[in-house]
Amino acid sequence: MFLKQRHMEGHPNADPEYGINTSTYDWSVRVFRQIKKLLKVRITLHGSPDIIDRGHIFLFNHFARFETFIPQYLMYEARKVYCCSVASAEFFEEEDSVLAGFLRDVGVIPNNYPRLLPWLAEQILLGRKVVIFPEGGMVKDRRVLDKRGRYSIYSRVSMDRRKHHTGAAVLAMGLEIFKMAVRRAEHQGQQERLTSWAEALGMESREALLAAAHQPTIVVPANITFYPIRINEHILSSAAELLSRGLSRRAAEEILIEGNILLRNTDMDIQFGHPIIASESWHHWETWLAKWVAPRIGTIDDVFAVTRKPANTKERLLAGRLRQRAQIVRNKYMREMYQAVTVNLSHLASTLILYRARRNRIEIDRAEFFRSLYLAIKYTQRLPHVHLHRSLQDPEEYRNLLEGEHSGLQELIDTAKASGLIEVHPDRYRLLPKLLHEHEFDEIRIENVISVYANEIEPISGITEAVKRALSVEKKLSALELANLQFDDEVRSWRWDSKHYAKHAPSLTSPAITAAASPRPFFLKARSSNGAGVILIHELLSSPAEMRDFGGRLADLGFHALGVRLKGHGTSPYDLKDRRWEDWLESLRRGYEIMKAYASHIYIVGTGIGGLLALQLASEQPERLAGIAAISPPFKFSASGPMAPLLRSPNILVRWMSRRNSRPFVERTPEYPQYAYREVPLRTLYELRRLIQELEESLADVQCPVLLAQADHDPILDPESARMIYKALTSKNRILRSVHADRHNMLAEDIGGIRDIVIRFLTRDAPAG
Repeated sequence: MFLKQRHMEGHPNADPEYGINTSTYDWSVRVFRQIKKLLKVRITLHGSPDIIDRGHIFLFNHFARFETFIPQYLMYEARKVYCCSVASAEFFEEEDSVLAGFLRDVGVIPNNYPRLLPWLAEQILLGRKVVIFPEGGMVKDRRVLDKRGRYSIYSRVSMDRRKHHTGAAVLAMGLEIFKMAVRRAEHQGQQERLTSWAEALGMESREALLAAAHQPTIVVPANITFYPIRINEHILSSAAELLSRGLSRRAAEEILIEGNILLRNTDMDIQFGHPIIASESWHHWETWLAKWVAPRIGTIDDVFAVTRKPANTKERLLAGRLRQRAQIVRNKYMREMYQAVTVNLSHLASTLILYRARRNRIEIDRAEFFRSLYLAIKYTQRLPHVHLHRSLQDPEEYRNLLEGEHSGLQELIDTAKASGLIEVHPDRYRLLPKLLHEHEFDEIRIENVISVYANEIEPISGITEAVKRALSVEKKLSALELANLQFDDEVRSWRWDSKHYAKHAPSLTSPAITAAASPRPFFLKARSSNGAGVILIHELLSSPAEMRDFGGRLADLGFHALGVRLKGHGTSPYDLKDRRWEDWLESLRRGYEIMKAYASHIYIVGTGIGGLLALQLASEQPERLAGIAAISPPFKFSASGPMAPLLRSPNILVRWMSRRNSRPFVERTPEYPQYAYREVPLRTLYELRRLIQELEESLADVQCPVLLAQADHDPILDPESARMIYKALTSKNRILRSVHADRHNMLAEDIGGIRDIVIRFLTRDAPAG
C-alpha cells in the first residue's frame, strides 16, 4: 500500500523508502498555508515565477531553522511543483519515527544517504525541483567573506572557517554528463538503451527522457533576508533566564531570536539571483572527455562514481577537471546568492556605524547620523543590480530621516543600546568598544546585531562606497543637491505607489489612467532664470500631466516650474481611496521645500482642488511665497452639476458603503480622460468636504497676493464659488476674474486665455531676468 501511494523512481538500486508521497505533500502545503496565517512573517517571493519553471536546482542561504520549509511551499504555491530537499541525518536516526516518515513523504532525504546525488538527479529528470542550502548549516553571524575577500563560513563541526560545499555543483554537472550520454544514444539510434533508462527512472516514455535531456541544467541561487532582526532588553533578560534553567546557549539563542522573527512583524524577502547554466563555458576538451565517458554509463550512478572512483586515466582526468569546475560553479552561485540580499535600512545604518567605529570615530552627532543615512540610501538606490527592501524603495519609509526621526531606525538604536554597543545621548551617539569585539557563533545574534546586519551586505559591491560617500558629502551637501535628491524621492514615491496599487487594476471597470503624458511629477528648470519659481498643482482625480504644457511655457519665461503630484493621484483610484486631504497638502509642502532651494520668490498655481491647497498653505504664511493663483477653486458646487448628488453628504455615503462592504467608487466621465481617473472614491469626496471646511477657518490668514479665476459657465461650481473665497480673504492684494468658458478645468487647454491671465499675475511683480 505504501509503495502504491508514492511516485517512485524505478532505479534497481533505489531505496523504496524515499520518494514524494504527493497526497502527504499536498496535505502539508495546506497545513502550512493555515499556519502562515497565524505567524507575523510577511513572506514575499520576488521576481518572475517563470524562473521556477526553468530552474532545476534552487539554492538558499540559511539563517533560521524554520526557513528550510518555506522555499518548497512558495514554489508549490507559485507553480504547483514538487520539491525535494536535503536535511541533516540526525532527523532520520529513528527510522520509524513520525518525523522521519513525514520528511520522507515530502521529498526530504538525509545528507548521508549513499545514493544522495544520483537520487536527486533522478528527481530532477522526473520533473521535480531540488532545494539545497549550500552553506551546510546556519550562518548566524552572516559572515561569508574572510579578510582576503574570499567566500568562507564558520563550521560548527571543525570550529573553524571552511569553504562552501560543492554538492550542488557536482549534482548539476553529473546530471549534464548523463544528459550528454542520453543525447549521444539518441544520435546513434540506441532506442533500447533509451527505453531502458526511461523505465529505470520511472518515466512514461523515452520521449520524456529525451525532452529532459535536451534541457540545460539550470542552478538558481536565491537569498532569504529577514527584516528586522529584533533583540531588546526583554530578549536579553529572557536569555539569562533560559540559561539559568540549564538550556544550552545555542538552544536559548535560537528560541529567542527565531521566535521573535516568527511572532513579531517581520519581512521575509526571497530574491532569485541570476540563473547559472551548469555546462556554460565548458572547454572543448572537457566536453570531449565527458563524451568519451558517456558510452560507459549504464546507470545514473555510474556518472557520480567517476568522481569518486575513476577507473582509468581519462576518467581520472575528467574527475579532476570536474572537481575544479565544481569549485568554479560553486563560487559563481555563492556570489549570486550573496548578491541577492534584500538591502534594508538597518543594513546601511549598521554599515555606517561600524565604518566609523573601525576608524575610531566614536562620537556621532544625531542629526549628522540621520542625514548621512539618508544620503547613503540615495546613493545605494543608484547602484545597479541591488535589491532594495521597501524601507529603501518607498520614500514614505525614510524621508523623515532628514527631520531626525525614524521608528525603524530607533528600534535598531534601542537594540544596540540594550546590547551595550551604543550609548544614547540627547544630541549624539557614542560607539562602545563592544561593537568591535569578536563573539561566539551562538552569541553574536544577541550580542551584536549591528555586525550581523553589516556582514550580510558586505559581499555587495558598492554598498561600502555609498556609505563612505555619504559620510564625506554630508557636511558639504548644497541646498540644490539636497533638493534634487528630494525631487527624486517624489518620482520614486509615484513609482512605488503605482507598483503597489497595480494589483487592484483587474477590479477597475476601466484602466485607471490612459494618459498620453506621464503622470509622474516634473521639474522644468529655466535656462535663463528670473529668480522665481512656480509650483503647479493639478485638479482632483488628475495628475501633473495636465500642467506640464503650461509648465514648459513658464520655464521659457524664466520661471522654474515644479509639477507636484498630490498623494493618491496618477496611480490608481485605490491609492486615492486611502489618502486624506492632509496627505495632499503634505505633497505640496514637500514641493515647496524643493523649490526654496531654487527660487527667491515662489508662486503657487493650482487648478480646482489644487487652488484650495495653495490657499491652505498660504494661510501658514511660508517664507518666500510671492503669490497664489487659484483657478476654479471648488468652494461651493452647482446644485444641478454632475457632482451635486454625491457631494451633498459624502460622509454618510462613506459610512453606508463601509457597512455593506461594497465597492467604494462611483463612475464619472472626466473633462480630460487622458489625465484623470474615471472612478471616484467616495472617501475622496468626504476628504474634499473636510478640506473646504478647514479652509473656511484659514482664509483670513492668507496675506500674499491672490488671483482667483472661475469660468462664467463652470459645469461643476456655483457661480458664487470663487466670489465667496474672495470675500473671505483679508489680503490687500487680491484679484477676482470671471472667464468666459464652459469648462471647469480651464488651464489644461488654455480656455478663455486663462494662461495669459495667470502669467500677467506672475510677471507683474516678478524680478527681472
